[in-house]
Amino acid sequence: MDKKRTILSVDDSPINNKLIEAYFRRDYNVVTKDSGQQALAWLEENIPDVMLLDIMMPVMDGIQVLEKIQENERLRDIPVIMVSAKTEMDSIKATLSMGAQDYVKKPIDFTELQSKVLIAFQIGEQRKEITKYKTYYDIHQGMIHAQRIQRSILPDNESFKRLFPKSFIINMPKHVVSGDFYWIHQNFQIKNLGLFDCTGHGVPAAMLTIMGQMELHALTQNGNELITEQIFPLLSKKFSHFLNTSADTYTQYDGMDGIICSVNSETRIMDFVGAKRSLVVVRQGNDELMVNGKPCEPKCSSEDYVLYEIAGDRNSIGKESEFAEFTANKIEYLPGDRMFLFSDGITDQIGGNKVKKLKKKLFYEQILELQNKSINLQKSAIFSWFDSWKEENEQTDDIMIIGVEL
Repeated sequence: MDKKRTILSVDDSPINNKLIEAYFRRDYNVVTKDSGQQALAWLEENIPDVMLLDIMMPVMDGIQVLEKIQENERLRDIPVIMVSAKTEMDSIKATLSMGAQDYVKKPIDFTELQSKVLIAFQIGEQRKEITKYKTYYDIHQGMIHAQRIQRSILPDNESFKRLFPKSFIINMPKHVVSGDFYWIHQNFQIKNLGLFDCTGHGVPAAMLTIMGQMELHALTQNGNELITEQIFPLLSKKFSHFLNTSADTYTQYDGMDGIICSVNSETRIMDFVGAKRSLVVVRQGNDELMVNGKPCEPKCSSEDYVLYEIAGDRNSIGKESEFAEFTANKIEYLPGDRMFLFSDGITDQIGGNKVKKLKKKLFYEQILELQNKSINLQKSAIFSWFDSWKEENEQTDDIMIIGVEL
């Protein structure tokens, strides 16, 4: 009996349908339709696990198809991911308010799409379990809306690519909302990049991400100059103050781990501060990486590349480090160096033949293996490798990985 999930792709472009079918057909049944009318006819007797629906189609566009689906009680719970051009943001907002679960922009980033399809499967399964309990169903719908709010406060891909053209982001929440987030900011020639991993996962961690984003935004208002080593102490004081205003509290140990990198393109100096997180730098060739004026010891190497790990401080951001100082490491980088920031969700993932944690060593070895690929192609390769490692095991924690070529 075929137990594969079914994806319905609706697009008037046969090429787009073929690309989607080629990408997903190994793991899923993929049904493609070239028009809204064909899709609705197929839906009369079939229910897919997720539907990819193009907005711009002749005769009957994606919005009209979505309206028909939402009017049909049998179909309205199908998770629908809209596929759109970059210029269709108003249409995207309309479809989300009508009941679409998510969207992707063309040209499609298939790693991003696969991540959203997996979330759609998860949400669809949860919906089946809880729709008979109205209160829980309302909570579940609220979670989906919370995911959209949380995603809206992150810098979008276009903004990120403008600042770091050669880069990728992998963002895989364990549940619908995430405790990991990233942050970017530019001040003249200095580009700032941060990755943060909040305590726990799910809703509690997601609430902390909102607090962290808002405080980082406040620090950069009015053109204030950012001093890298002062960011974490300021955040720690804010977290300590806001989470401990009441004696009846259990949040004194809540906070986040994180990385801040400030890249000066003129001096080719990068300031790195870490709170229980390390920075990885990969360099091609034999030139030593200088950190704080001294050669850094390689962590591992291949024939053409050397991987360095620059450790952060042992304090988290929060009450425990309210009065602590964080170390700013000065890294002398070369054009073509690649840096990788990641939360501990990737190294804590259970999988492999022995069903054990991935850990840093294997992750670093995999990063080295991929360095013959361009940084933009490494995203898909890491995603596929991780999926193969995890196999059927549940995702252990939120996962975020950022790669940037300097």
